[in-house]
Amino acid sequence: MLASFAQPYLQVYQCLHQHDVDRCVNMIARLFNAPLKDGEQAVGAGTVGSSEAIMLAGLSFKHKWQNKRKAEGKPYDKPNIVTGANVQVCWEKFARYFEVELKDVKLREDYYVMDPEKAVEMVDENTICVCAILGSTYNGEFEDVKRLNELLEEKNKETGLVFSFDRLKIGNEALTIG
Repeated sequence: MLASFAQPYLQVYQCLHQHDVDRCVNMIARLFNAPLKDGEQAVGAGTVGSSEAIMLAGLSFKHKWQNKRKAEGKPYDKPNIVTGANVQVCWEKFARYFEVELKDVKLREDYYVMDPEKAVEMVDENTICVCAILGSTYNGEFEDVKRLNELLEEKNKETGLVFSFDRLKIGNEALTIG
């Protein structure tokens, strides 16, 4: 074990498997209809676990949103994410560590997943993503991602907010990227 301390994990990982990671990233990008031009390669990262993936995805959402807001000359200091109260604790940590407001949809008795209508009510121009759970830790129930997407598209038409409705899956978390 002591002999392995001198060998950085990432260096070994990149040397042995980077091609496989790149291939997987591109397969997933095409599966989820990423807006790639012909011959263009997707950019992504492999992670050891879902918490690390959530942190990286959250930072990507935040930076994309900030860059867009800066280009529009709008304030970019108050990003938020919308989740159900049943999300993995890592989302709360992400919000705290990276200064993002967490708007959580409270659960109610006999309904242990995020209510899509209430979630969409919380979305505003500072929302960087909406997180839905595919297999809640409370009861295994899937959140209604299809209904959530329909409501977000309606809100987009009504308010002029511009959301792209790409999907990303990290462990059992499904993200609608704004």
